Amino acid sequence: MTRHANDTLDPIKKIIGNPVKGLPIQFEWTDAWVPIFDRQIDLVLGDVARARIEDKVIVYLSCPLSPRGGGYAGTNVEIAKFVENRLQDRFGERFWVLNPARYQLESKEGKGLIDLHAKNAGWSAAKLEQLKQASPPGGGDYMRMWATVLASNEAGGDGPPLGDRFDMYYFLGPQDVSDYFAQGTAENLTASIESYFARKLAFDPDFVAQFGGLAIDQPDWEKKRKDFFRFYAVKASVNFSLGSHDEWNIFRLLNQNRRAVVGGQKTGDQLGGFFDGRQIDPAATETAVSAGYAIRAD
Repeated sequence: MTRHANDTLDPIKKIIGNPVKGLPIQFEWTDAWVPIFDRQIDLVLGDVARARIEDKVIVYLSCPLSPRGGGYAGTNVEIAKFVENRLQDRFGERFWVLNPARYQLESKEGKGLIDLHAKNAGWSAAKLEQLKQASPPGGGDYMRMWATVLASNEAGGDGPPLGDRFDMYYFLGPQDVSDYFAQGTAENLTASIESYFARKLAFDPDFVAQFGGLAIDQPDWEKKRKDFFRFYAVKASVNFSLGSHDEWNIFRLLNQNRRAVVGGQKTGDQLGGFFDGRQIDPAATETAVSAGYAIRAD
């Protein structure tokens, strides 16, 4: 088989840096993934720009996507879409919600995008597969992307990052998760999660592959089932998401910058913030949380 120059994968390099100049948050990302993620950044910002042209109120939905801790990525995506739709119903047609679950390059929605971006970058399918095997994209790669989307100023320039494309952040909470599992039923949380689990085992092959069935080792199956239940009963919110911790700190730092703008309205220029259906209280909006994927967060 003939090999071409774009089949060759360069040595993998890790970079630690600030995705947005002036924002004191650093991440570690893989240099080789930058051409793919830069195209994804352009795609996301294009969607935001179209919503702004239509004079929409732009909302960023911060939500857990990783299955870390006993969850399931597919379920997390379903919950995020449920909350997105509910926000649209609650706030109406003047609002537009940016749901990151729709832009994960390794999700079902993103698989076509990652192939398209690689093709537009001049990569062969072989090179893309080599990189996936050698260094699959991690949290730092995604947070470099989302920090750029959230914090960079629309007009560019050297001023402090204000995240001026956005009007509001919504941080997904435990009541959002409970409402997702209970929708259309009068079941309590235990019953609704167990009913969901049983339906997925019956009809979703990907879920069965992850959580197993009668043909696999019973103790392992039981542990996964218990971990799944505990995760969605008590942990499935931004409180337990590394990426959402970083997004909270970005939200806080952007508001800090907005309050400091000379001639501005101080608190009146801040981004709106909601958690679990309610507006965030004033003290919490100015409080930092522990870093997620960030190497450094001031």
